[in-house]
Amino acid sequence: MPTELIGEVGTPDAEREWIVAECELAIKHLKKVCGEPPKEMHLEIQWQEHELGNYPMIVLTWEDAMRGAPSEYIDRCERALTAYEYGEEPPQWSLPALDEDQDDDEDSDPPDPDMPPEPRPDASFSEVQQYLSSLIEYTLGASGRARGKPRLVDSDEDRTDKPQK
Repeated sequence: MPTELIGEVGTPDAEREWIVAECELAIKHLKKVCGEPPKEMHLEIQWQEHELGNYPMIVLTWEDAMRGAPSEYIDRCERALTAYEYGEEPPQWSLPALDEDQDDDEDSDPPDPDMPPEPRPDASFSEVQQYLSSLIEYTLGASGRARGKPRLVDSDEDRTDKPQK
């Protein structure tokens, strides 16, 4: 059965019943803040063995070994559990999109002002077709602009240090 660790919870050296209650409360908090786990997956307590004694971990488990781990959900749970442990406010995000860290924003390109705005939710059929047409025009123009950018990787034909025959 595949498992992904979310984090360690519980007061060290406390009674086992107390630690289980803390873990169950933390799992309820995670479900409230992060949402229910994906279908056929469960948040649960798993005891880890150590030479100094057992300690609890909150894990995400599922039955199908061929199914991959839901990395966005796990990341949310880890962040929410860390905030919970430190008595901080839970992270704010809208489901299902995960908030990106500030560092990631520096690497991403700014939004293109030439990109056509999305149509209103109550747009007519012709307005949606106009949007699709402008989106196709924008895409064609963007691909033409991309061809003019310098290549980052040289091909083997472009190398000057070719072996002599």
